[in-house]
Amino acid sequence: MKVTNKMNLPAAFVNAVSVRKHNAPGCFSATTLNKGAKEIILTDRHFDELETDAAENVWAIWGTAVHALLESQPDNNFHEEYFKVPVSKSFVTGQVDSYDMENAIINDWKTASVWKVLKNDFNDWQKQGLTYAWLLTQQGLEVKRCRFVALLKDHSKTKARLDPSYPQSPVFIYQFDVTAEMLAATTNRIISKVQEIESAYEMDDDKIEPCSPDERWADPETWAVMKNGRKSAIKLFDNEADADACAGDMGNAYFVEHRPGGSKKCAEYCACKEFCSYYKAMNKGE
Repeated sequence: MKVTNKMNLPAAFVNAVSVRKHNAPGCFSATTLNKGAKEIILTDRHFDELETDAAENVWAIWGTAVHALLESQPDNNFHEEYFKVPVSKSFVTGQVDSYDMENAIINDWKTASVWKVLKNDFNDWQKQGLTYAWLLTQQGLEVKRCRFVALLKDHSKTKARLDPSYPQSPVFIYQFDVTAEMLAATTNRIISKVQEIESAYEMDDDKIEPCSPDERWADPETWAVMKNGRKSAIKLFDNEADADACAGDMGNAYFVEHRPGGSKKCAEYCACKEFCSYYKAMNKGE
């Protein structure tokens, strides 16, 4: 991946944020499996053509530094253990930040935004944790719980003091117990995902199915009933007819505002979007 340096930052900074391929050939990590097959393959195929700017990767340094600091602290846990398990014609891999064998707990260090906590947006962490748990159980190790310890990089003490629903600490813990049923479902998910990726590798770029709405972080198209002089919506509808009927019943002061759906990851966080037929079609005419 090409790393530009538009702000003429020091070489040490640029080197620190330079991006290397995450997966060895034929391997898919726990975090990679959370992505769409199209994103995975396009990123792999066009990696040397992709471009990012050093300044845009500033938070990668902080995340790396947090991991380096925490993994260096002495305790009775295993740190940064690497696991690799064959699945279909490939391998699933994972590097576990910390494993407490005595209590059968996986610990994972995260840097995150407050918004993730406010949105209760932990589906990706749960799938990642369960993939780690699956990898460990394949090696005969027990996992009873996954625990994610997140440092909130944009936490505000003032907002915490004024709003009880706001995270009250700059450290947030998301955790869940691991059950046999969850591991069984994870086995099916992993096998299905790996086979999907393997099949997609046989296709040309444009023939690969688009990432799912969940993988694209897609928001649905909505119609909002608004009131003159008010900024927030009175009510949201998933179709225009119902919104028009509601606004009509409420009177002349009310109107309907169309809110187009969007795929946030495609627009802001996908490195391979310029090679993606779905993204090009979505933005045709702009």
